[in-house]
Amino acid sequence: MKNRFCCSLLLLFCLYSTYAQQGRNTISLNGSWRFISDSTHTGQSANWAAGLPAKAVTVQVPHTWNVMKGLENYSGLAWYEKTFMVPAQNRNQQLRLKFDAVYHDAVIYLNGVQLATHTNSGYTTFYVDVTKQVKPGSPNKLVVSVSNAFSETNLPYKKKFDWCNDGGIIRDVSLQVTGKPSIRYVHLTPVINCADSTAKAHVQLKLWEDDISTVKAVVRINEKRSNKTVLTQTLSLTKSGDDFNTTLDLGKVHLWHFNDPFLYTIQVTLQQNNQPADQVTHNFGCRSIELRGSQLFLNNEAVRLPGLEYMPSSHPAYGSAEPRWVMDSVARMFKDLNVTISRFHWQVDEYMLDQLDEKGVLLQAEIPWWQQPEHLTPQLEAVARQQFTEMIERDYNHPCIFAWGISNEVHGDSLATEQYKRLKGFVKSLDTTRLANVVSNITFRLKQYDASFIGDLPTWNEYIGTWFGKSTQETPAYFADVESGIGDRALLITENGLCEPRFAGGDLRRIEDMTYHYHEWAKRKYIVGCIYFCLNDYRTQMGEDGADNYKARIHGITDMYFKKKSSYYVFKQLASPILITNVKKLNDTTVQVMLQNKNDLPSYTVTDFIITWPDAQNKIVQQKLPTLKPGETATVTLAGMNARAGFDICTPAGYRVISYPFVY
Repeated sequence: MKNRFCCSLLLLFCLYSTYAQQGRNTISLNGSWRFISDSTHTGQSANWAAGLPAKAVTVQVPHTWNVMKGLENYSGLAWYEKTFMVPAQNRNQQLRLKFDAVYHDAVIYLNGVQLATHTNSGYTTFYVDVTKQVKPGSPNKLVVSVSNAFSETNLPYKKKFDWCNDGGIIRDVSLQVTGKPSIRYVHLTPVINCADSTAKAHVQLKLWEDDISTVKAVVRINEKRSNKTVLTQTLSLTKSGDDFNTTLDLGKVHLWHFNDPFLYTIQVTLQQNNQPADQVTHNFGCRSIELRGSQLFLNNEAVRLPGLEYMPSSHPAYGSAEPRWVMDSVARMFKDLNVTISRFHWQVDEYMLDQLDEKGVLLQAEIPWWQQPEHLTPQLEAVARQQFTEMIERDYNHPCIFAWGISNEVHGDSLATEQYKRLKGFVKSLDTTRLANVVSNITFRLKQYDASFIGDLPTWNEYIGTWFGKSTQETPAYFADVESGIGDRALLITENGLCEPRFAGGDLRRIEDMTYHYHEWAKRKYIVGCIYFCLNDYRTQMGEDGADNYKARIHGITDMYFKKKSSYYVFKQLASPILITNVKKLNDTTVQVMLQNKNDLPSYTVTDFIITWPDAQNKIVQQKLPTLKPGETATVTLAGMNARAGFDICTPAGYRVISYPFVY
């Protein structure tokens, strides 16, 4: 044990010496923590803030207790404890704890003293300044009390939400060490001229220190993949209002697209006495999203986009403490399924957003306000604003995010509309560059008076034949109701799917319903996209299937372990931009392939796609396809083919779009 402690201390010294050269060091506090549940609320009176009792067990953070034996259904109070060291030479540095998410109420203690609370916002990142409380050169005891008790002051609200209630320190914890001044955030807004692909970047810098009015900053922008430098500038900035602002000329840029997710990095280094005081690096992408009448434009091209939602926290072994391999798996499946657009019901781990940036999936990011309450109290509206503030501050630079979601399926009378207008105005005050949407499942009923029409892009969770209506065959009539009020506006289908066991029929019915509804959406050009629900069977505290950490709704095209159902492959075919219209065998080793780029759903230009096939020696041969606008066709001859083989159509990144023979 002594040797292990010395090795850890040596590692910390090495990391801190690295900090001295770059201005910021981030030390992970993940790993072993002590944990104990507290259903009787003993901890406060027993002063567990100063240290947990001997019966506490060791767990690995990120962690949720709701996948632990005996605590699967526990909602209440629990405690965590970790001891860490800060070397003595960092006595004069700025020290901040960063909690990526603690669900949902947290009280932070250091060395027995309460320093901060973070409540009613269990999925957002928060920071605690511990500069004055840390004892450099000595052990420091960090204790966190956490509650996931169902609450009328929290979003999600009471028990009125359709996902799991996993309590704990569910995401990463770290210690940030910086000099002064120190950076709270850097937001970069590309302003793009799509006619010539030139761009300027507005950069907004905010410090943790309110009393500093001038800074010297070195700004470097690189291409992420090649690390090629786009610009380097040393700037002297003066505070304007609460932050520092400047505009940079990026020249000609490579646009971000879901089939070509080109990323840049911005690195900002603050200097003090010609030494780095702090440094941050963020990825960003240059892309434009706008609505014009009933069309959605990405980089000046009208597009119609197929999509799919994923419900996080659903692996029974990990719950809300998802490891990165789970998020990697989701992003890879999205691309395998030809997914271009998605949404999440609540704020997700930033690593998930990084994957969507890098692989190319557009996202509506939402706060967890689902169905209830119909009217937000002033306190709950303040909670919604807090969540938007923390979410947008963290996630502003992610090019995958095209919209912020205000609510989901919240039903209220006409007086409720003002709360959506206020929240939309608040979101726009934080971010003028993205859409702000309201999601509804009764768009057909209220028509132009529906809450979703307050958002920038009207939406519809379309469940005709299950939650609404008696049969899927009634869908056209419901669409006629929507069309009577939509005017010259676009519509995004934000959900559709089969919820088992509430509705019978299994995966065969899922396939039949999916195919029928998808073709109905494809017929209507004002429908700019669809987000099918969902990728996976998901854990939920209101689930009708299973029990404990397996309590779930069977709603996915995979199960909770990502085992693929037949519906997975059907969705992939529907979402493919390419149709294989004919395959003609010219001789034993030569095949002629006729292709068409779809012009319904999806509808977008395909560029730099490739066709691959095995030759007689089973070596893979590839050929670039011509650029195809929606509706255009191409004929390709594949020579030297293995007589028993087929071929794949792939994106520029190598994701298989469609295969022949069709792969299941």
